[in-house]
Order: sequence, then C-alpha cells, then structure tokens
Amino acid sequence: MPEARDVLARRLRRQAAWCSELGSPLYASLLESAADDLQLGGPVWEVLEGFDDEPGTAALALRFMGAVHRLVLDETLPELARHYPSTGGEGDASATWPAFKRAVVDQRAKLRDLLGAGCQTNEVGRSAALLGGFLEVAHRTHLPLRILEIGASAGLNLRWDRYRYESSEGAWGDETSEVRFVHSFEIPPAMNRSAAVVERKGCDLQPVDPTSVEGALTLRSFIWADQLGRLALLDGAIRVASDLPIEVEPLDAADFLQRELATRAEGVATVVYHSVFMQYVDEAGRKRLEAAVAGARQRASPHAPVYHLRLEPGARTEARFEVRLDDQLLGTSLAHGTGVRWLEDPSRQ
Repeated sequence: MPEARDVLARRLRRQAAWCSELGSPLYASLLESAADDLQLGGPVWEVLEGFDDEPGTAALALRFMGAVHRLVLDETLPELARHYPSTGGEGDASATWPAFKRAVVDQRAKLRDLLGAGCQTNEVGRSAALLGGFLEVAHRTHLPLRILEIGASAGLNLRWDRYRYESSEGAWGDETSEVRFVHSFEIPPAMNRSAAVVERKGCDLQPVDPTSVEGALTLRSFIWADQLGRLALLDGAIRVASDLPIEVEPLDAADFLQRELATRAEGVATVVYHSVFMQYVDEAGRKRLEAAVAGARQRASPHAPVYHLRLEPGARTEARFEVRLDDQLLGTSLAHGTGVRWLEDPSRQ
C-alpha cells in the first residue's frame, strides 16, 4: 500500500513540476498538496487508489485535475468555482486547497467514474508549432495539401489553416479568425508562403464533438483553470469548428492510415501528422503506424508525395518538444505549442 501511494504521489509531483514550468502556479500548488494528502492516506488516495498499475503515460494527474475542473465548470462545485479563475475566481492556491480537498471528499464517486475515461485533450496551441511544417510541405511540392491527423481528438488542429498566426517577422492565416496566435513564436518559420488544404480527415479512438455541449465541456475541463489565454483559444476554435464541420472517425490510427494510404492520391501532398500522441500508443501500434507510413512513402511519386509531420517530446531536452518532418528536425516548442523556435536552416539537421 505505501508503495502504491508513493507511485501515485510521484506522478502528481511530476505533473506539478510540469505545471510550474508551463505557467500554471495554481495547478502546481494543488498537485503538490494533493500528493501530500495522498501519501497520508487522505481523500485524494481514496479517489486515486487502484490507478497505480497504469503506465505513467496514461496521464492520471491530468485526468484527475480535469475531472475536478469538469465538476467546477458544470456547477457541481460552486465553492471551488469561487476560487478557479476559469469561473471568475481569484486563483489563490492556499485559499483554494481547502475547497479542493472538500470537493474530493464530497465527489469521490463521480471523480472515480470520470477517471475511468482517457485523457482527451485537444490543445489548439499546437497548431502554431505545426504551422511551419505544413508551409514547408506546400513550399517544397507546390501542391495543395491533403491532411490526415491521427489521435485527432476533436479535430481542432485539423482546422489549422482557419487560424491567424502573428510574429515579429510576419503573419499568416485568416485575418478575421477568432483564433489568433500572437505570442507563440520566439523564432518563427517563414510565413511568406502559401498553402491550401483541399482534403482533411482525422481519427481517434474516442473522438469528441466540439460543437456539442458535452464535447465542449470535456475539452474545457482539460484546460488548466488558471490559463485563461489557452481557454480563450479553445473557445475560439470551438466556434471555428461550428463553421467548418469535420467528423473525426472513431477508428484505430493504424487502421485509418492503412485505409487512407492504400492508394496514391494524385495531385496533392499528403501529410500524416500528430501532436503529443505517441505516448498513448503501444509498441505494436507504433510498428503498424510506421509500416503504414513507410509503405505509402514507397508508393509515393513527385505528383503524389507523402510526408510525416509530428510534434512529440524530444530527446535533446525534456522541456522542449520537437517538430519533425519525416526524420528532419524543423524546430521546437513547449508542450502547448508556445515558445516556437524554428531552425534557420532545417536542412542541416
């Protein structure tokens, strides 16, 4: 029992460190307090007991905080809502923890039920990190784009071309978009390039409909409650989704790619892409994905090229995520797509 508590406490503290690194002092503090409570066998342990046999990549800490936030957003927890910035609260961690702990006690059954679902986020900020990759493919091929996103969740990043990206060195995208990235780039990619998306499809094992009340609540619950900028971007992306309907298929990623890549798509550049997705795929699934992409690239031609674009944790530093096009490093960003640093000459990597 003490060993299980230690395992879970380490996971909460690890996420607390990430929250601190990524600008969420409220969640960092709450997770540290939750870890302390868990190790003492308090109410947090009563909610999380039995989840220690999950792999660390299952993102239990994010699911836990998302479950609590969901009950704040749906007005189940009015006392805690008075402290959460996402519902107008002051966000003072020391004042929030007692209300958070009471919520864990009072809503134990609901929280355990919500924890049974996977971590279903759709961080629209990652479009800013992926943008340069799409523009690079369009620039190299001079072809319109066919984009296939695996692990697409609600498909918000399938609509990346409907957003506005602004940097000190230029801008790209819809000037009237409700989704505007104005602080995402430290070193931006070249934005004096055109790109046209002519086909877009996505898959996910548990897709979310962002235009439904339930889907929007799920997506909002996973935004950290003191990061109102991320919440505003998400709300804007949900409105864009209403104007551009896309059905994300409830399908395994490898099955999806095997079907979509079985024949060449002439006259378009096909881009298979994903962001912070591979941690949820087992080894067998990864091999099937790699085989599907490799087979498609072998069948490709100059008039029907296939590229693999991804934003995933990098090997160089834990804090930076890498944007890669096939095996080529194009740039890096932080986990939510901020702090984008594009390489001046990616061809050298």
